[in-house]
Amino acid sequence: MAAKQARGRETVERLLDAALDLYDRTGPEGYTMTGVINASGVSVGSLYHHFGSFNGLTAALYTRLSAELLDRLVAAVEPRRTAKTGVQACVTAYLTWCTEHRSKAHFLLAMPYQAHLITPTEAMLAETAPQLGRILAWTAPHIAAGRIVDVPDSLLGCLLIGPVTEAVTRWLIGMPGADDIAEAFKYLPDRIWASVKGPNALLVHPPAGAPSFAYGAHRSRRSRASTSGRKSGFARASSSASASAPSWVGRAASRSRRPSSVTFV
Repeated sequence: MAAKQARGRETVERLLDAALDLYDRTGPEGYTMTGVINASGVSVGSLYHHFGSFNGLTAALYTRLSAELLDRLVAAVEPRRTAKTGVQACVTAYLTWCTEHRSKAHFLLAMPYQAHLITPTEAMLAETAPQLGRILAWTAPHIAAGRIVDVPDSLLGCLLIGPVTEAVTRWLIGMPGADDIAEAFKYLPDRIWASVKGPNALLVHPPAGAPSFAYGAHRSRRSRASTSGRKSGFARASSSASASAPSWVGRAASRSRRPSSVTFV
């Protein structure tokens, strides 16, 4: 049984690796089921057995790359002591990953018909929930202290990641005037920080001698009310990570023109 399971995992990895390699070599035009089968040497029956369909394989690869990107964001954010440096590190890490792995970024953000091929499932969201939970756990104390604006987690993801995915997607598809990704590195970290900083953004710790309950006194009534019942750390973050997942990875390709039908061979 163990040997059979190992062979199954090997087949899954071979299909995923072949799919990504094919996309890297041929672009979206060559990304077909026949192409993946020929590149992997795995039968159509095995593909359907492990993924249910070519859509299922595409969704699994999307999930794998999303998790890889989120791992990079977690590694960039968690060591940061201040809200400002953490937000800026998150933006820079996203841009860096996309420029280092252009074909992977294209698959995530700019593949034509992606929204038609991929619909989020509970399994997909569960795969990325741990990383999102860690990022949200990092933001939680900063939000509670008024250093990061208090908005729903999905909207926080839009504020942090939305401008980055838009800039990267325009760069990936070669939109006129958007070919210099260095401009995104130059401007976006500061501008995104400006959009998410809270009323106490300049405070790192309570002033000397100030009672802890007074710290953050300038937060809005909504912020005080919403954080009064806030779960701490990872427990609170994990509860909303799955629901907010798309806004943290980026679904820019959902705006792509979608055909009424797609041929997978």
